Amino acid sequence: MRSDPNSPTFVCDGYECHWQMTRIEKIAFHTLIKKIAPKNALEIGTYKGGSLQILSEFSEHVYSMDITDEPKKNLSHLYTNVDFIVGDSKKYLPDFLTNLQKEGKGLDFILIDGDHSASGVRTDINNILKYYVPQSELFIICHDSFNPGCRRGIVEAEWADCPYVDMVEVDFVPGVYHYEAFDTAEARSMWGGFALARLMPEKRQEPLTVHQSQQGLFNAVYKDSTSG
Repeated sequence: MRSDPNSPTFVCDGYECHWQMTRIEKIAFHTLIKKIAPKNALEIGTYKGGSLQILSEFSEHVYSMDITDEPKKNLSHLYTNVDFIVGDSKKYLPDFLTNLQKEGKGLDFILIDGDHSASGVRTDINNILKYYVPQSELFIICHDSFNPGCRRGIVEAEWADCPYVDMVEVDFVPGVYHYEAFDTAEARSMWGGFALARLMPEKRQEPLTVHQSQQGLFNAVYKDSTSG
């Protein structure tokens, strides 16, 4: 029997845009964004608008950045509180963050879900840590922390070099193992999972630990995956 890790969710089935998250991720994302209720949120990697539909609903304003103009063309008519930014985040993110702060605007939430290579994930994280100083509590979610490439980029990011990083948990929500091919995932591939980081306006006083609470699970699954 084929197992579908994405539906039914019982909580988020009513949303229309295709959403590449597992049911537990959908519930966690919905709950977290509703609780944070961001004044300003940033999404890196729009794709078909799955996460954007939640961000738009519970945020005052959303900046959605994607390397192609397809999301802007296909989704801009659906959301009045979203600015669509077309371009490679590795190139545009530093200037975007710098200009945002010059305008006196802050961010309460960031989703990193764009370039899934280790270098792409690492660069997005490092640019945020380098070019943005939090004005208030800021939550960052990195999607697909269970994927080997994404996970390497997350772990290798320069979290400890930023004094505003208060905590990092790579396995805030564990990922899944697709034994059979599913959606865009190949057979025996590892995807999903949320890494969660919190930045505070006050500088931390203690050394930072990057937690990986499900590293044992990751290691066990990795041996049987196409990456192992």
